[in-house]
Amino acid sequence: MKRNVGNYIINFIKQNIILIILIIMIIFFQFKNPSFLTLNNIITILRQGACTGILAVGLAIVLIVGGIDLSIGAQVTITGIVLGVLTVVKNWPVWPTVLLCILMTTIIGFLNGASIFVTNMPPLIATLGMMNIIQGLAYLANGGLPVYNIPTSIRTLGQGSVWIIPNPVIVWAIILVIGWFVMEKTKLGRRIFAVGSNEEAARLSGINTFRVKTIAYIICGLFAGISGIVMTGRLNSAQTNAGGTLYIEALTACVIGGISMSGGEGKISGIIVGVVIMSALASGMIAIGLNSYVQLAVK
Repeated sequence: MKRNVGNYIINFIKQNIILIILIIMIIFFQFKNPSFLTLNNIITILRQGACTGILAVGLAIVLIVGGIDLSIGAQVTITGIVLGVLTVVKNWPVWPTVLLCILMTTIIGFLNGASIFVTNMPPLIATLGMMNIIQGLAYLANGGLPVYNIPTSIRTLGQGSVWIIPNPVIVWAIILVIGWFVMEKTKLGRRIFAVGSNEEAARLSGINTFRVKTIAYIICGLFAGISGIVMTGRLNSAQTNAGGTLYIEALTACVIGGISMSGGEGKISGIIVGVVIMSALASGMIAIGLNSYVQLAVK
C-alpha cells in the first residue's frame, strides 16, 4: 500500500513538475514582494509574455516537425524596422504595410524551409545564417537607427486593452487557438507529428515531407511577423535589437511546456505554462530588485 502511494506521488510529480515549479516560484516572489500577485501585476506578466507566446506557437510547430528556427527574433526586428520606416518615414498607409510585413516574414519562413530541404543543411545552421542576413538587412534599412512615433493604430494594438485584457494577450490567445486547431484537428497537424516522429517512415507512407516541413516554417514566419507588429506597437518604436533574445525565450518556453527538441511530441497548450513561467520569472526578479545581468544569467 505504501509503495503504491509512493509510486502515485512520484508519478504525479513527474507529470506536473512544471506546474509545481510555477507554484513554488509564485509563492517565493509573493513572499519577497506582497504586491506580486495583484491583478495589475498578473495582467502585466501576461502582457509581457504575449509577444514571446506568439513566437512560441510558431516555433513549437517547427520543433514538432523536427526542425528549429533561430531566425524568429531577427524576423521580429526586421518587421518592426520595415513597418516603422514605411509608415513613419515614407508615410505609407498603415494596414497595407502591416500585411506587407507579415507577407515578408511568411516568405522568410518559406525560404528557411526550402533552403533546408534543397541544401540538406541542418536547420540549426540554415536558420542561424538567415538570422544574420535578416539582422544585417534590418540595420541597413534605416542605417541602424530606431524609428519612433509609431502610428496610433499600431500602438493601440500593442498597448490597448479590451476591458482589462491587454490586446497583445488577445492576439496571443487567437494564435494559440489557431495553433491548437491546426495541430490537433487537421490532417496537416497529424502529418507534422508524423514527419517529426519518423521522417523516413512518413515519406514511405506517401507524405510529402518537403511540403509539410516547409508549411511548418511558413506558419512560424507568419506568427513571427504578427509578433513583430505587436511588439512594435507595445514599444512605440522600431528598434534594431527588438528581437534580441526573443528566440531563446520562445525556445525555452517551448521546452518548458513539453515540446520535444527531437520532434514528434508536444502540445500547443503546454506553451502557456512555459511562457507564464518565463514572464513571471522576469517580473519577479525585477520586483525583488535583481539587476539585469543577474536576470539574464538566471534566464
